[in-house]
Amino acid sequence: MSSQGWSPFVGLYGMLCFWAAWLSGCGAILAPNGSMFEDTCKKTTTCEALKYNTCLGSPLPYTHTSLILAEDSSTQEEAFEKLTMWSGLRNAPRCWSVIQPLLCAVYMPKCENGRVELPSKSLCVATRKPCSIVDQERGWPSFLKCDKFPLGCSNEVTKLKFNTSGHCEAPLVKTDIQSSWYKDVEGCGIQCDNPLFTEEEHGDMHAYIAYFGTITLLCTFFTLATFLADWKNSNRYPAVILFYINACFFVGSIGWLAQFLDGARKEIVCKSDNTMRLGEPSSSETLSCVTIFIIVYYSLMSGVIWFVMLTYAWHASFKALGTTHQPLSGRTSYFHMVTWSIPFILTVAILAIAEVDGDSVSGICFVGYKNYRYRAGFVLAPIGVVLVVGGYFLIQGVTTLFSIKSNHPGLLSEKAASKINETMLRLGIFGFLAFGFVFITFGCHFYDFFNQAEWEKSFRDYVLCEANVTIASQTNKPIPECTIKNRPSLMVEKINLFSMFGTGIAMSTWVWTKATILIWKRTWCKIIGRSDNEPKRIKKSKMIAKAFALRKELHKDPEKELSFSMHTVSHDGPVAGINFELNEPSNDVSSAWAQHITKMVARRGAILPQDISVTPTGTPVPPPEERNRLWMVQAEISPEMIKRKKKKKKKRRKEEHPVVEVVDHQERCPYLMAHVARVPAGRRAGCGPIHSRTNLMEAELMDADSDF
Repeated sequence: MSSQGWSPFVGLYGMLCFWAAWLSGCGAILAPNGSMFEDTCKKTTTCEALKYNTCLGSPLPYTHTSLILAEDSSTQEEAFEKLTMWSGLRNAPRCWSVIQPLLCAVYMPKCENGRVELPSKSLCVATRKPCSIVDQERGWPSFLKCDKFPLGCSNEVTKLKFNTSGHCEAPLVKTDIQSSWYKDVEGCGIQCDNPLFTEEEHGDMHAYIAYFGTITLLCTFFTLATFLADWKNSNRYPAVILFYINACFFVGSIGWLAQFLDGARKEIVCKSDNTMRLGEPSSSETLSCVTIFIIVYYSLMSGVIWFVMLTYAWHASFKALGTTHQPLSGRTSYFHMVTWSIPFILTVAILAIAEVDGDSVSGICFVGYKNYRYRAGFVLAPIGVVLVVGGYFLIQGVTTLFSIKSNHPGLLSEKAASKINETMLRLGIFGFLAFGFVFITFGCHFYDFFNQAEWEKSFRDYVLCEANVTIASQTNKPIPECTIKNRPSLMVEKINLFSMFGTGIAMSTWVWTKATILIWKRTWCKIIGRSDNEPKRIKKSKMIAKAFALRKELHKDPEKELSFSMHTVSHDGPVAGINFELNEPSNDVSSAWAQHITKMVARRGAILPQDISVTPTGTPVPPPEERNRLWMVQAEISPEMIKRKKKKKKKRRKEEHPVVEVVDHQERCPYLMAHVARVPAGRRAGCGPIHSRTNLMEAELMDADSDF
């Protein structure tokens, strides 16, 4: 056979010889079972007998060890002391359950025949996340970094059974709910009672909330009841805005006081594992915390936005004084849309990002107790906008009133000037209080925002100090004194609550007027079924309708005397002093309206007189024998109106108009009335039956249903 035919066999034989020689040379790294990587899991060193037969409380199944892996220890006694120091991680339960095998594999490894076992890299990696507090606070020593350990090594230590039942040092409590874990301390959460305050301070704050919350609840309830008792007359802008503001603070007070129900506070601010509620809503807890948050936050935001609407409404109304322009006409629906929708959007956004936290001191759930950045966005920013915009409109409104009073004194009646003075005084006091309270609330939230990071650092140092107490007690070292160096001021928290409740109380003071007393007097008389002898609000068109309704009775019995009041009234609402006109002349009905009453009645076909003539204002009453042929309207006209009437042009002649006799009864009749009747012969001229006392202060000037 040629040399070329043998060449493939020679090449194959040579390759086999090479592999045989290489394997025989590498026999040192072959394991008895054939593994090629046994020596990478062991390290050559000098073994020494174990002086301690346990590691972290677990008995060791071997007799020799080595200190070559524990670079911070030169003796077994020193290694044992280091293990005792590492045992402080017992206060982080989930970390403690995974780090014990690694510590024993490094400080007390098995050493046999001059070779020490190395821990597996996977054993090291398993400790990184649960024990992240080590990396965050002190960092891992170089000999415990995972890149120093090989992969896939078995270790005798992993077969040991360790006591994994760690515990949490106060103020942390043990929990298996992941959402409750304190940062970098897996297995522990913050206790439900705020650790920054003592139990005595908790009780003091709860009593404070109960006192001012109850006052706010009662004051706002009284305001709401007053509005509702006279809703037909009170439902006018801008005064009715105060009704909605008080409604917001009333509902908010209920949210604050809900914690005083039996067992409610713990249900609101504590989770089922007795940790503080953080990051709500969550699927594992009840909705009590979220419900209280919605009540308190939504009502607070709605209330402060309604305050802006109130200042704008005042500004617009005062600016339109003396004109026929209705500045709020068609805009009130936008008030509701803005005021109810913006808080709704903010509330939904907070719930969507799960940033609702509970606080045992305040007894409620709110946004930003834990993450102060969200408090800045959802509390500080809206209140800051309210301060700027509301303050601007409030100043503009007061300035407008002052300008009218100072620059146009001739346009004002004495009553209007008096009302302007009263309103300016009340606006000044109210504006100072409300604006001041809102500003204080803003300042308190800013104080919390500015110092939150420092308080969290102080609390974390306190938690670590408590963990070191455990270590010191086990190593017979001096026990450190643990205190929380920086914490929120309880006085600032009280001021914050006082300003919030004070805003609600200030909003309710607008109904502390004489008009409110009259409203409740009329309401009480209505409840007990007794006449209050008070004027009723009747529109002028209703008066004409009354006359029209009486025509049949009058035609059936011409001798019958029928009467009705032609004088209407618009009672002052509970918020007296806001709605007024610049040209209010008096409390009487206008003479022009009075003398045209029969025209209105005749025009609508109610009563058609037999004689048609016009009697000027102030004409004496005809003799009794002539009165049976006339229809009369009797009305009291004040001297002021008579003077104004005399200045007008003379009326058309009597023959061209129906008889209208406006009789001056100022001395004989103390009350104003419209008397439409067939007056029988022989009856003395005098006051007819009086059906109601009247006061046309605002109805005539502001009644949109007026005929003239």
